[in-house]
Amino acid sequence: MERKPFVCGEKAALRVVEPEDADYLAYCHNSPDVRPWFFTNYPTNSLRQKECIEKIYENYEYVPLIIMNQQSKTDVGVTAFHRIDIVGGMATLSIILPDRENWNKGYGKEATHLMVEYGFDVLGFHRIQLVVAAKNSAARRIYASAGFQEEGVLREAMYQDGNYWDFIMMGLLASDWKQQKKGR
Repeated sequence: MERKPFVCGEKAALRVVEPEDADYLAYCHNSPDVRPWFFTNYPTNSLRQKECIEKIYENYEYVPLIIMNQQSKTDVGVTAFHRIDIVGGMATLSIILPDRENWNKGYGKEATHLMVEYGFDVLGFHRIQLVVAAKNSAARRIYASAGFQEEGVLREAMYQDGNYWDFIMMGLLASDWKQQKKGR
């Protein structure tokens, strides 16, 4: 079955998560290249991911999408809105590109822009926020390119490899996004 995109960009497309994606989602979350940036200390498996997939579209507090290479139609990552607050019009964004060979190719940047556009223009969010490891300068640059502003530091918020690490809180408001779009 061909997997149709839900949102399309030039390099990347976002598609819905299907039951057969359980193995891929477990792979993304367990990737040794990703875990240090997400401070993921507990493993997951395909069975756990399948259980999560079965509940994804029940209440829309969590909206994940698979990031595909637009040309080859291969999966390159996963992005999601977490902790969606319908009353407050807010969500938290995450992006995972599990394989280093897909880093620095524009997939993360384009997926960020696609999610922001989807969140503000389709879902009607007022605010999209995220947290990023302070040491992840590449991700911070990508988020800044989409208009996210650094709003604060969560000092020593995560523990890994014998050290406590800072996280940066970043946010983007719909009004800022609309101003950005007008300037293009």
